[in-house]
Formats: sequence, C-alpha cells, structure tokens
Amino acid sequence: MGVFAVYESSTGTVVGAVKAIGTPAPAVAALVGDALPVRLSIGTGEVSVLSLKGRELAVHEADDQPEVFDGPLAYGVTQPSKPALAKLPELVDAPTFDEAGLLVKLPKNPAQDTAVFALVSEGEQTLPITGTIRKDTDHVSIPVTVSAGAHAVLVLVAGWAGRLVEVKKP
Repeated sequence: MGVFAVYESSTGTVVGAVKAIGTPAPAVAALVGDALPVRLSIGTGEVSVLSLKGRELAVHEADDQPEVFDGPLAYGVTQPSKPALAKLPELVDAPTFDEAGLLVKLPKNPAQDTAVFALVSEGEQTLPITGTIRKDTDHVSIPVTVSAGAHAVLVLVAGWAGRLVEVKKP
C-alpha cells in the first residue's frame, strides 16, 4: 500500500495525505473537492479557515510513509522528473508582517531562486499570495494588505517544511 500525497504545485509542499488502497492516483478534485480547508485556532478564540484551491494542488503516489499523516507540512514532493516524497528541513523563522506585506525568511541564501506560496486570512476571506526568494538574498516581502490583529498564515517555501501559524499585524 502507498500514500496519495496532496501538494501545492509551485512549492511541492505536502498539505495532506490519504492511504492508497489498491487504486490508481485520483484527480485532486476527487480528494479535496474545489478546495482543501486548512484550519487554525487563533488567539481571539476563533477558528480561522484558509481555503487552498484545488487548482493550486497536485497528487503524488508515494510508497507507504505513515509519518506523513502526522505532519504533512513537513514533507515535500521533490525531483519533478521523478517525483519522490521527502522530509523537509524546518523553517526557523516564522513569517511576520512588515510595512510591505508578509515577510518570509530563510536561514541562509538559497542556491537558486525559491518559490513561496502563502495563504493569509482576512476576516472570512483567504488571500493567496506568491513570491520568490532570490538566490542573492535570504528573504522576500510579499505585498499583502490586512487589518491589524491576528491572522492565520500558511506559508509554503519550496524545499522547506510548511508553517501554519498565527501572525499578528500591529
């Protein structure tokens, strides 16, 4: 038996997984419908629901890896020519809001330009944003306008474990 890993296509970060029981890999819509809801309890006592659209997702059939069920954001689909499921290193710094938008930082400059995809809650809305961390720097500030207060943020960086965190905007 294997695993169907659902991942965000621009970064390869796994966002969910289901056990494959003798069937070929289904279409993303068969697993998540129009969107995959991602929930996070934020400090105000409410649950924020981020909506990860199905069009941003893909499916990879991998060998059985039970650990992926406990923490799918820690895994990624690597090597596009021959996909494989791999455990990814953790992002040390949580994202923050700066004057321009959402600041995403790596521990060091990447060897190549690196895709970033994020979902940010704003009231009942989910704001999808994208950016690129250039190889000559360790961060990117992705433009986004949100109100002051607590926001659920899902940040996915190619080659790094995803982070689902509460981020406060002053």
